[in-house]
Amino acid sequence: MERMMRALLLLPLIAMATPALAADRHAARMETGFEVGALGLSAIDRGDWATAERQLNAMRGVSADDPARLINLGRVYAATGRPEMAAAAWQQAINSPHHYQVELGDGTVSTTDAVARKALAQYSFAAR
Repeated sequence: MERMMRALLLLPLIAMATPALAADRHAARMETGFEVGALGLSAIDRGDWATAERQLNAMRGVSADDPARLINLGRVYAATGRPEMAAAAWQQAINSPHHYQVELGDGTVSTTDAVARKALAQYSFAAR
């Protein structure tokens, strides 16, 4: 499968534990390379978990196994008290055959499998 760079903005994983540390909340962040709202970024930034989940599950232009979608869905599940579902979403992202590079909310670039592994590891640490 072709590996391509998509300039997405995913929430910094550290924001899972402390939302106040997320990237500048005043800047409107939107998906690049996806239909606006497909990855629920604006809703996640606002803490509007119901809208983010609805957008992520609508899968407008995003496949069910897209790792960026699964990473953000895991973020929603973690924020709404569904840790088992969050861990399952991140594990699905790791297992996805469609990994690519993404730009994170803090401006760093990583691969989707690395982002998902980090989310799962941080969740595992936080759950202890």
